[in-house]
Amino acid sequence: MTEETNKPDADTSHGDSNGETRSIKVWDLPTRLFHWTLVAMVLIGYLTGWVFAENTMGVHLWAGYITVFLLVFRLTWGLFGPEYSRLESFTFTPGHIIEHMKELITLRPVKHYIGHNPTGSMMVFGLLFVLATITMSGLMVLGGEENQGPLAGAATYAVGTLAATVHTAFVIVLLAMIVAHVGGVFMEIKLTGEHLIKSMITGLKKVPANMPEIKHRNARPLAAIVVMIALIGPAGSMLWALSTMPPSGLMTLEPNDTYESECGDCHLPFHPSLLSSDSWMKMMVELEDHFGDDATLGDDATAVEITSYLTKFGGDKWDTEAANRFRIVDPKFPYQITASPYWVRKHKDVSPDLFKLKKVGFKSNCGGCHTDHYSGSFDDQKIKIPKETK
Repeated sequence: MTEETNKPDADTSHGDSNGETRSIKVWDLPTRLFHWTLVAMVLIGYLTGWVFAENTMGVHLWAGYITVFLLVFRLTWGLFGPEYSRLESFTFTPGHIIEHMKELITLRPVKHYIGHNPTGSMMVFGLLFVLATITMSGLMVLGGEENQGPLAGAATYAVGTLAATVHTAFVIVLLAMIVAHVGGVFMEIKLTGEHLIKSMITGLKKVPANMPEIKHRNARPLAAIVVMIALIGPAGSMLWALSTMPPSGLMTLEPNDTYESECGDCHLPFHPSLLSSDSWMKMMVELEDHFGDDATLGDDATAVEITSYLTKFGGDKWDTEAANRFRIVDPKFPYQITASPYWVRKHKDVSPDLFKLKKVGFKSNCGGCHTDHYSGSFDDQKIKIPKETK
């Protein structure tokens, strides 16, 4: 371990009477890469999940998968990494944690720690738990609500909705923890003079010259790789086996030329899952006043065929996000899909000019933007907004 003596940038009275410090290589390269990669993934996850358009969901998913890998790595490296990366090296008693928090709150000179300090260690364990909960709940949301991913065949929409609540709640907790973490870092810098951000880039950290070191243990990368494979292998195999199950909420929609041609004379036909079977039946009974027009069909056989088709594949037969969301209708316009609260909310930021584009034409043309509309999935990442002019 290389050490050098130099003058401090701030008071270090808790560790050294004459103010001398030395630089110690604390954070190894894998730990630093983990830290900054995780920062990037959390930022990407937040932006694609809360800020950017929904068609960036594919990027959001990859950020989640990479985060899972990073968490597995950190836990493994916490067992087999070098000294200051090992979890046991920053496990403190409640007394130490309370004492350190008092120092921060009262703005008193803070004791130096070569590795993580007590409150920093609490933040590390807390972040690992919160991020694990976010990624696991996100996987359940993906399977239950979106009918995608390895849990698509196992998770129902109800499970996905519950997981979405947990997912959102823990994201809010994560944001609060990040604010507290950043604030704590800058407070620590002010009170100790330690350049904590720089040290997580270079790996070097300043400590008082007379501060004793703990016994240093080298990394065991081979053992870490073996354990990671032992953890990821079975879990990956199980998820792969689950991924072979067909999505639980999707049906195979049979084409019906009569529905396509008769209803397509006036507008592009909606996917049957966007209204319940009862609503389709009532609409077909009231065709003489179909949104102000007489849409009566030429013969009863045609009406029976279309009604049978729509009720067979109505929204109550699907367990997709779209089918579940569209079951709540506008009481004033119960059969108007584009008037449902969910449709209105999802399209509130869409410019009216979009529906005038040649590739869209009108609000009922779901396929103008949803490239997978015929499947009934309406995946966020498969939304493609046309760029053509009128």
